[in-house]
Amino acid sequence: MSLQSGPKRRLSSLRSPDAVLGLSLVALATVFLLYTIPLSAEAAAWPWAVLALLLGLGVAIAVRGLRAARARADSSEAPESSTEWSRATLSRPAWTIVIVTAYVGLLSLVGFFPATALYLVAHLWFGGVRDWRVFTGVTVVLSGLVYLLFVAQLSVPLPTGLLFG
Repeated sequence: MSLQSGPKRRLSSLRSPDAVLGLSLVALATVFLLYTIPLSAEAAAWPWAVLALLLGLGVAIAVRGLRAARARADSSEAPESSTEWSRATLSRPAWTIVIVTAYVGLLSLVGFFPATALYLVAHLWFGGVRDWRVFTGVTVVLSGLVYLLFVAQLSVPLPTGLLFG
């Protein structure tokens, strides 16, 4: 039986990154659902489906995180486990945000294909890939598929950027 109860136990549950992530996704989905209210039912169908999925997954992640935190609180597990907040826990999402932000910034400067190639290499490097053949293969295949589908088949103009446009 746990010695913790009430507010102290609830606060220890919020130390779980999964619980915070799940609750954040629920809040984000709820805010965006409010933005879809003025849309017609036809226009809102896709956003509602995506946001309902995000809401459901957020609830599932939050419940899983809260259950894991409760189980840790009930057991004699050390509080410095890998499921608690730490510098390593925060650094991976932070670097992902930096890489994605740089990608978005580069889109208008160099265009879609060069920015995407740099993004893929950066993300693969961050993920631990060090083989240039993997960098080349992933970049060429994905860029080729995007070109064939969006540019050649669907005639969607992709950003060319200030340098190449």
